[in-house]
Amino acid sequence: MSEIDYIQWQSEFLTGIDKIDEGHHHFIKTHNKLVDIINKDFCEKKLLEILYAVMHYAEHHLINEELCYQGYDGFSEHKAKHKEFVGKINDVRETMEKNNNSDVCIKLQNYMHDWFMQHIIKKDMEAVKYVKNNPR
Repeated sequence: MSEIDYIQWQSEFLTGIDKIDEGHHHFIKTHNKLVDIINKDFCEKKLLEILYAVMHYAEHHLINEELCYQGYDGFSEHKAKHKEFVGKINDVRETMEKNNNSDVCIKLQNYMHDWFMQHIIKKDMEAVKYVKNNPR
C-alpha cells in the first residue's frame, strides 16, 4: 500500500473565529496522527487513541460551531451534518470493537479527509461568512 498524504495546514483554512480555527487545526492534527499510524502500520495499537480524539472533537468543537452559527440560514442542515458525523464515528467505534484492523483505520481516515474537504472547507466557510456579515 502506498503512503497516505497528510493534510497540510494552510492560511486559507482560517475563518477568523479563534474557537473555530482551533478546532479545525486540532482536527487536522488528529487526521495526520491517524495517517501516521496507518503509514507506520500501528493501527491496532493506536486506533483507540485517535478515535477518542475524534470523539472529543465532536463533543466540543461541533457544539462551539453550533453556538456560533445560530441564525445562519443553513443552520438546521449544518447541525444535521454534525449529527451524521457523530453517528459515523460511533459506527467506526462499534466496528473497531468487533474488528480492530487496518481497514477500520483506513475507513476512518477516508471519512475524516472527506469531512475536512466537504464540510470544513466548504460548509463551515459558508456559515462563517454568514456569521461575519450578520453579527448578533
